[in-house]
Amino acid sequence: MKIYWIWLTTLKYVGPVLQKQLIAHFQTPKAVYDAEEEELSKVPKMNKKALKSILSNRSLKEAENILKAADRNGIEILQFEDDLYPDFAKVYKESPIVLYYKGDLRPVQTTVGVVGARRCTPYGKKVAERLGEELAALSMPVISGFAKGIDSYAQAACVRNGGYTMAFLGCGPDICYPPEQRPLYHQILEKGGTFISQYPPGTPPNPKYFLARNALISAWSTELVIVEAGEQSGALWTADFAAKNNKPVYAVPNQIHIPEGVGTNLLISRGVPPYLGIHSLQVTKARVNNSHQVPPTPINENPILKLLAQNTYTIQQLSNQLNLNETEIMDQLFELELDQQIIIRGNVVSKI
Repeated sequence: MKIYWIWLTTLKYVGPVLQKQLIAHFQTPKAVYDAEEEELSKVPKMNKKALKSILSNRSLKEAENILKAADRNGIEILQFEDDLYPDFAKVYKESPIVLYYKGDLRPVQTTVGVVGARRCTPYGKKVAERLGEELAALSMPVISGFAKGIDSYAQAACVRNGGYTMAFLGCGPDICYPPEQRPLYHQILEKGGTFISQYPPGTPPNPKYFLARNALISAWSTELVIVEAGEQSGALWTADFAAKNNKPVYAVPNQIHIPEGVGTNLLISRGVPPYLGIHSLQVTKARVNNSHQVPPTPINENPILKLLAQNTYTIQQLSNQLNLNETEIMDQLFELELDQQIIIRGNVVSKI
């Protein structure tokens, strides 16, 4: 019964590791609820504080209130034993035994996490949106944290293009945080996406919850792309968690003088492979090779490539030659760079 699963998660000093040990020993949370002290003492990882917490908290009132709140807010309960809980996410000792979700939770086998800086550059935004679009075209679920910046740009692009996204929150799944993203929150739900949290409905956002949220993003991603990240970015912690658990991690290269690129460039310097387009991802290679993607614009139809076929140019020279303002030329250059047709070194552009 769901109420006993929830009850087990409300106990102080009884974290996910011990919760799983208890279920392995007693088979069900209800059996844990009914267990006597002598039997509880035999469970591996059991300590005095946890034992006392279980024995002194046999009331189901809090769990009942959580269930009622979930029902009022259209929130479902995902138990660790459920088939919708991916096997690749279950293997982590930190994975919660109960998750709360709002929206359409679908079975997944492969997913791509996309995370990065809140205050991102136009380049980072372009990469995130392009990645969201391409993953949607491949029917590859996008995992992220719904934060402003890279996270939300990738997720918004995904749903705009008919893709499926799962947003992990550091608050209850019924709470839109940040609040200014309410239109995107509703759009994701309307397009069949889902919001997931280990925190019950009504739980307000709290900085201490976001590390756990980042761990869930890593656990539910079969691969992870860091688009932009500052030197102290939470995205780097997400990448570290994924790498320690043998998840493929990629970092988008950036200019060396951009603060938002310090973290990703640092990852690359430490051996993390650079993300150089959708073909970089292991789980998408087969789908990309077998899908009918729109081919790049032929060189004789693209004025930028036509110019670069003859010589290298600075960005300003291209802007003057084509009578485009800085925003317009940079948008086109980003697209071509992501298609791996050009390379930008500082202010100089050349054809690959």
